[in-house]
Amino acid sequence: MGRIKYSTVIRTFNSEKTLAITLDSLQRQTLAPSEYIFVDSGSTDGTLDLLPADSVIHNFVGTEFNYAEALNQGISHVSTAYVLIISSHTALGVDNSIEFALDLLRLNENIGAAYFDTYNQEDLGALRYELIDESNFDGFCGLSNTCSIIKVPLLRKRGFRPEVFTAEDQEWAKWLFFSEKKAVARILGSGALNHNPRKDSLRKRLNEYVSVAYYTNRDLLGFHNIAKLALGVLRQPGPRPRLRLRLFNLVLCFRLIACHFVKPTPKSRYF
Repeated sequence: MGRIKYSTVIRTFNSEKTLAITLDSLQRQTLAPSEYIFVDSGSTDGTLDLLPADSVIHNFVGTEFNYAEALNQGISHVSTAYVLIISSHTALGVDNSIEFALDLLRLNENIGAAYFDTYNQEDLGALRYELIDESNFDGFCGLSNTCSIIKVPLLRKRGFRPEVFTAEDQEWAKWLFFSEKKAVARILGSGALNHNPRKDSLRKRLNEYVSVAYYTNRDLLGFHNIAKLALGVLRQPGPRPRLRLRLFNLVLCFRLIACHFVKPTPKSRYF
């Protein structure tokens, strides 16, 4: 059997400072991409000068940037059976990570996608995986388009929904679990790191929580959960929480309540 071929879709916007690290980590992989597809949103720095020769450069089409739509546009250019979706701020630290993931997908019909955990940095190099499916999906753990590999026929069957701001990956994973009855592998030990300074911004976290609550886990919209969040702010054990955190939780409560009356429509762009 020949080496597995895969494409990579990378969203870029003034990514000059981090893209070189991303590309270097891909070129060091034991299985490098057979094609690069970049969805650029109007970069004005040196981003485009860093792109490998023969790359497909797709200029995002739309009046307002949308992550799900950007991914769908990039995926339309894919010519292989697997696609790596990776942020231009992300790099893999272990050189056989992609080969490990592709073998996992090739040998397991019941696994539709895999993603690399960018938070757990323990036991680097000891590649392993945990399966996520409808039995243990909580709305947040299904998939991460920061760095994921997906079987392309599944994306052809059903792409990412543009109206699902900031949580298009989780909503797609929910479809995979409940409609297609397939699982996702969360891969640990890859040394994947997201270098985006805004990755944990309060605004992004707020939008993600609301989007997950509305589109993937409606239990989070329940008044029991809202009351729990509100009481947690008022009765924090130990030192008094920072004012910023209190404000975050209060705003979150109000936005969750608002979801009962108006469909949330924040923008997916946070850079």
